[in-house]
Amino acid sequence: MPGEPVLISLFVLFALSFLSDKLLSRYLYMTAGLKPADAQMYLWTRTEDHHMHRNRDRHEQLWAWMEQRSGYAKEFYTMSRYCSLTNLPVKLYFVGVMVIFATRLYQYTWALGAAMLVLWAMFTLLGFRYGKYIQAETADFFDSSRYKPYRPKRENEEEENPEDPYEDIPYAGPFEAAEPEVAQRRRFRRGYTQKLFVVAVVLVFLVLPMLSSKFLPTTSTPEATTAPTSEAPAPEVSDPPSVLSDFQAMYQRLDKEGFPPVNAVGQLSETYPGITLSDALLVDYEGMHMEYMVLTQESQAQSLAQGLQQQLYELVAAQNPQVTEESGEGYTLYALETQGNYGAVVQDGTKIFYAYCPDYDTTWLKWFLYDLGYLSTF
Repeated sequence: MPGEPVLISLFVLFALSFLSDKLLSRYLYMTAGLKPADAQMYLWTRTEDHHMHRNRDRHEQLWAWMEQRSGYAKEFYTMSRYCSLTNLPVKLYFVGVMVIFATRLYQYTWALGAAMLVLWAMFTLLGFRYGKYIQAETADFFDSSRYKPYRPKRENEEEENPEDPYEDIPYAGPFEAAEPEVAQRRRFRRGYTQKLFVVAVVLVFLVLPMLSSKFLPTTSTPEATTAPTSEAPAPEVSDPPSVLSDFQAMYQRLDKEGFPPVNAVGQLSETYPGITLSDALLVDYEGMHMEYMVLTQESQAQSLAQGLQQQLYELVAAQNPQVTEESGEGYTLYALETQGNYGAVVQDGTKIFYAYCPDYDTTWLKWFLYDLGYLSTF
């Protein structure tokens, strides 16, 4: 599980979204006839007068206040959409990571992060472009007498109605105010869009189990996978339902599971001197290490399997390791599990499958051995 790429990408996207939100919000203030100092003053008075120390409550108050000051002008809603879109890549990345983890397509983690960075850059540039238009259109407004800096009411002034604190706020925006019907439609569209996004995110999380069952191979029993498809009697099968005997099948299987192997006859011959390999595959990806070797002599395979068992113990052993040993006609399995690691050595005739992984891939490796027919349960 590529935890490091996810954390790095999320941190970068959060930081960039926060930065763009701060830079674009000043253009949003302009559409309501405000300067950043006015918005900060308003937030401060809301906190002091109504004890709204929660950040969400304060900004909801600020939004409603700016919405009414803008006269529900289309410029206000357009600029607010750009501000919201710069935060969208973070949410999409989080949902995308959940899908990647469910389908084990870990190799696309960095690609997803890069795509979200490009999306953020596009939305931010579009926001700045529209912001420059807002700035040009409102330059005269802030230099005229129409602009009134926000000042909170004094203690001797009439207290605002707590039931409707925005009732007495007059229209003071620099753009043309919308008609009541138009304003109502814009407010409806904004609320509808937000709710639609929330529903979409919830639906994604609800269908993740379905995606997982679709993209991940099933954990059907070996007997089910080898059941005859016709009424003719099935021949007796002495070997386990494995693909270790087929080099090309193993290559395609690992590649399909998201662990593309490399042909490593030369590399593994140097790693294990004294043996003769006819074929070999190697996977070393995100903590997952797998070696598949086809030797020319079974005696060499038995000797290598014993050596790999000792090597595996030295790699992952801790106090009270859980050891699993299984055997069948022509094959043996030795597996070792600790709190943080898991590994296994399978010898099937002249074939060797050697693998170890961190705890977050343990379930997958157990399933893989089970599906090959060498592990009775996982």
